[in-house]
Amino acid sequence: MSQLRELSKPFPESLVKQKPGKFAAAYVEHSVVGQRLLEVLGPYSFEVKQMITNPDGMVTGCLATLTCTIDGREVRITEVGDVERPGESNGSAGKTASSDALKRCAMRLGVGLHLWSQDNYYLDRALGKREKDGHDDK
Repeated sequence: MSQLRELSKPFPESLVKQKPGKFAAAYVEHSVVGQRLLEVLGPYSFEVKQMITNPDGMVTGCLATLTCTIDGREVRITEVGDVERPGESNGSAGKTASSDALKRCAMRLGVGLHLWSQDNYYLDRALGKREKDGHDDK
């Protein structure tokens, strides 16, 4: 099975949590995303390129890059991580932003994409069909 297909497999319901509040959404924790990346790809590189601050100097986000090798091809994804509710310290906000950026980078590789796509998710099945039909692009 290709690594890309493995990355795209939906997470078991036992690992999916519900974000409370007005903008309720299903999610998996940062640690679960990290485990999926390590399980499927092995070591990867993740670098925060820039912290984003508001005019008061509080961290509100970051720009980060995930670099990994998938099915023999080096891939580099850059995403923005957000801080929904800036905390008491820039250190805490930086951790929140970098966790969000990692999850967003991983989503671009199919990790947890089913949570965003919901009923429109088909990627893992489509990749499985490509493999079955002998169109695995390695």
